[in-house]
Amino acid sequence: MKSMTGYGRADFSLPSHAGVIELSAINKKGFEFLLNGPREWQFFEKKAQDLVRSSTERGRIRLSIQLHPPGRSDLHSNPADSVHILEQLDTLKKICEERNVPYSPTVDLIYKILSNSEKETVLPPLEMVEDQLTCSTLLALEQLVSMRKEEGSTLADDLKKRIGTLRHLVTKIESLTKGLANEWRNRLLQRIRESGLEIDCENESVLREFTVFSEKSDVSEEITRIHSHLDQFEDSCSLTIPIGRKLEFIVQELGREFNTLGSKSLKAEVTNEVISAKVEIEKIREQVLNIE
Repeated sequence: MKSMTGYGRADFSLPSHAGVIELSAINKKGFEFLLNGPREWQFFEKKAQDLVRSSTERGRIRLSIQLHPPGRSDLHSNPADSVHILEQLDTLKKICEERNVPYSPTVDLIYKILSNSEKETVLPPLEMVEDQLTCSTLLALEQLVSMRKEEGSTLADDLKKRIGTLRHLVTKIESLTKGLANEWRNRLLQRIRESGLEIDCENESVLREFTVFSEKSDVSEEITRIHSHLDQFEDSCSLTIPIGRKLEFIVQELGREFNTLGSKSLKAEVTNEVISAKVEIEKIREQVLNIE
């Protein structure tokens, strides 16, 4: 079992830039891939999507390529930057002297000059860096998948505990509803007698109505289906393939069965247990939405 949320990061370096590739994933019913990066490398999107799709089935995956000149915090670490800044400052000084304007360069001005030089830097074509981008994407993807598996393991433990709680509740309901059909029948007959109505219990039509009524008040089928759904849920949690959608369906069916139990309930104790079960199902539903 894997979660749909995760994060991965990998660094790479070019002659003129240092780069970072980040992969982040959040919940989504289907698969969606987005790439944010330099315009010159947008054609990398198809290959990156194929790489990510090979390891993920669902979720919104965003790949971000960020670039900056190496050693940007230290102006002396890149001689080319230093030369460019000095040339720009000399030009500015000459202009100021010609126009009799005070020459007083500031740190902000120097960084603006550096920023402009960064914008003028031409990125290498995609074919020259594609191997590096691919390698870094795979490293980031490995981290993302690892994080998804780790969180998925935590979710699996939580869900198994909640399924255990549901088993306990349905066992209590099963005990409380033993003989429910007979109880419905006896109550109905008692009300008929109290009303003074005469009903021939040997009449075929009357017997048929009692049979239908008895079947409608029997909850054994619902309880059997609930046990089956709980078994399927637990078995699915041990699978390594994407199971999120299957679990969503099972949770939906569990909700329906417990709704039916609640509608057939005669006892306040049963109603209380059904409410507790529905609260637990809602918590399970929220967790399942995070599963791939």
